[in-house]
Amino acid sequence: MKQTSFPVTNIGSVSLLMTFIVLCLVTFSTLSLSGSVSEFHYSQKLAEHSTDYYNASNEAAAVLMEIDGILHSAYTKDQNRYYSSARKQLEQLEHITADFSKDIPAITYDVPVSDSQILRVTLSLNSPDEVEDGYYRITSWKETAAAEWKGDDSLELFTPQELD
Repeated sequence: MKQTSFPVTNIGSVSLLMTFIVLCLVTFSTLSLSGSVSEFHYSQKLAEHSTDYYNASNEAAAVLMEIDGILHSAYTKDQNRYYSSARKQLEQLEHITADFSKDIPAITYDVPVSDSQILRVTLSLNSPDEVEDGYYRITSWKETAAAEWKGDDSLELFTPQELD
C-alpha cells in the first residue's frame, strides 16, 4: 500500500496566514480603541468649554441687563444730562470700564470663562436723540485670552567663554 504524505508547506503557510490575520485584527482594534478614547476626551473638553462659555455668556447678559436698567433710569430722569447721570451710576458697578471722553461713549466689561479666557463685551452708547433704537449697540461680544501671551523667542545658540 501506498502511503500518502501531506505537504508540510501547506500546513505552515495556512498557519502563517492565520497568524498574520490575527495580528492585523489586533492592531486595527487597538488603533480603533485608541482613537475612540482620544475623541471621547476631546469631546469632554469641548463640552466643558461650551458649558463654561454659556455660563459666562449668561452672566454677561445679566450685567448687560443691569447696565440697560441704569441707562434707562438715567435717560428717563433727565434727557439733557443723560451721559453725566449714566457715568455716575456706572462708576458704582464693579469690573465695568466706561469711557465718556470720546464722541461715542463706550462701556466695556469682562466676564471670566476659564482661568485662561474671558468674555469681553463692548457697548457703544447711542446719543440721546437716537434712543428710540435702544440705549446702546453691542459692538463686541468675544472670547479673548485673559492674559497677554509673552512668547520667549530668545535662543542662545552660542555662549562665548573667555579663554585664559
